[in-house]
Amino acid sequence: MMDMILNENDLVVGASFENGTIQDYVDEANTYGLIRIEDTTVNWFLHNQDDASDEMQELYEKVTASENHYIKNDFGEEVVLFDKKGTVSFEDFIEKIDEYLDVELVNAL
Repeated sequence: MMDMILNENDLVVGASFENGTIQDYVDEANTYGLIRIEDTTVNWFLHNQDDASDEMQELYEKVTASENHYIKNDFGEEVVLFDKKGTVSFEDFIEKIDEYLDVELVNAL
């Protein structure tokens, strides 16, 4: 179960769950978030090639040039993970991000 974290405007900005947390944005430019499961962390963002700003495209190119990244493509919308520190698998992170995005989508309806 996920508990949504809301900002002062009651917008979802993250969530906490049994063994971790997820945040939408952790950088000044609001381009990527952070997820923690147990003692492992990874940065993440959603990327759509057709809709990406120059800043997001630049981040995408930088991340994909490194070896410490993982991408799950969902019909053009990519979940991009990078700079993982720890032992939890990228797949476990994807599972939590998918769950978070599903809950966020339901709350938006």
